[in-house]
Amino acid sequence: MSTLESTVATLDGAETSVVSFEAADVTGTHRVIAKQVQRDLPAGAVAKSLAVRMSMPQNVPWALRDDSTSAYLDESRPIGDQIKPGAKVTLTPKTHLG
Repeated sequence: MSTLESTVATLDGAETSVVSFEAADVTGTHRVIAKQVQRDLPAGAVAKSLAVRMSMPQNVPWALRDDSTSAYLDESRPIGDQIKPGAKVTLTPKTHLG
């Protein structure tokens, strides 16, 4: 295996374990690039972490919405199963209307 092939194989392996994406709060006031987030982390845990990083109120439950599909991410499923690398997501407060 050449050095280039070995490097590509290493990068491919790293890409399967982490994902990077852009996140903004619902108002667009805060925007962060989340780099190398473990793909197997539950989306709910990632939302909580992003809320802390954006200095959002901690007494509010937060959810993530994929901007390309407008779908809310399932908080219990791994984030890497729900978004593509480079995705844009919105951190939004969870509301239960009705």
